[in-house]
Amino acid sequence: MILVSAGLLLAACSTSQSNSSTSTTQENPALGDVLPPDVALNVQNQVSEFLGVSAENIQIEKVEKMDWPNSCLGLPGADEVCAEAITPGWRLVFNVTGREYRYRVDATGTVIRQEP
Repeated sequence: MILVSAGLLLAACSTSQSNSSTSTTQENPALGDVLPPDVALNVQNQVSEFLGVSAENIQIEKVEKMDWPNSCLGLPGADEVCAEAITPGWRLVFNVTGREYRYRVDATGTVIRQEP
């Protein structure tokens, strides 16, 4: 009985997480060490469309593997429901004519969010 209570207490404590994302320093089994080119291209094309500039003028400055707190990559929209599950992905920092733009993307490149 005591072991069950201790297990429940530990489980309750371990499930309380903040909405902040964490950068991974360990190997993430869902991601390789290198950003897949198709994921980079998907995000680059979205940045290109959003800013109305040619993709050739958009340079990736930084790529960081991340574990996002939910399926909305920690950036839910108004009235949007997000799956509360750790979502592996990337943070990309782009330079467009001297200005930085930060984007979050899931591991497959299908969910893309611009950071505020």
